[in-house]
Amino acid sequence: QVSCKMLVAREMRRSMLASSSILRTAVRSHAASFHLAATAQTLPRAFASARPSFTAQSFRSMSKVGSDGTDSDFAPKAKEPPASSERDVMTEIKEMVSNRKVVLFMKGTPDFPMCGFSNRAVQILDHHSATYGAFNVLEDQEVREGVKQFSSWPTIPQLYVNGEFLGGCDIMMEMHENGELAQVLTEADAVRK
Repeated sequence: QVSCKMLVAREMRRSMLASSSILRTAVRSHAASFHLAATAQTLPRAFASARPSFTAQSFRSMSKVGSDGTDSDFAPKAKEPPASSERDVMTEIKEMVSNRKVVLFMKGTPDFPMCGFSNRAVQILDHHSATYGAFNVLEDQEVREGVKQFSSWPTIPQLYVNGEFLGGCDIMMEMHENGELAQVLTEADAVRK
């Protein structure tokens, strides 16, 4: 049987909110179903700044806890099979940069960049109202490493216009500041009107 403290700690990590009085109230209100009324009165001071979001759904999700106290969320997951060695990543990258006027290889997506440099690159392109395709290199390790070899450039993000590598975030910023990027994007007909 899982203790109240384990349940409360797990829920607190999930919610990351703040207020012990709400926590005590929530634990007391659900104590009957968990037979934990005694421990609800003696929560440790470490929980003083936590405010949980207890719902029927959050308690149902805790039912994955096994009788030995383990949680299926932490169980080992099967790894994806290794990619086929027949894959030609360089050809894929060449097709990607050839099929679109502007391509940005980045960490994350334009809506949710996963690094500051990728975020800045997206902001620069969006500032110029550029139409571009973005590839999230975090989803494909082979492309992530391949694009570095393809361009002979060690970092991500990388910007390609008309199949030509322009540079990373710093070069994009420099081109933006001196007006070159606007000119390149306009010449490539990659600016929304």
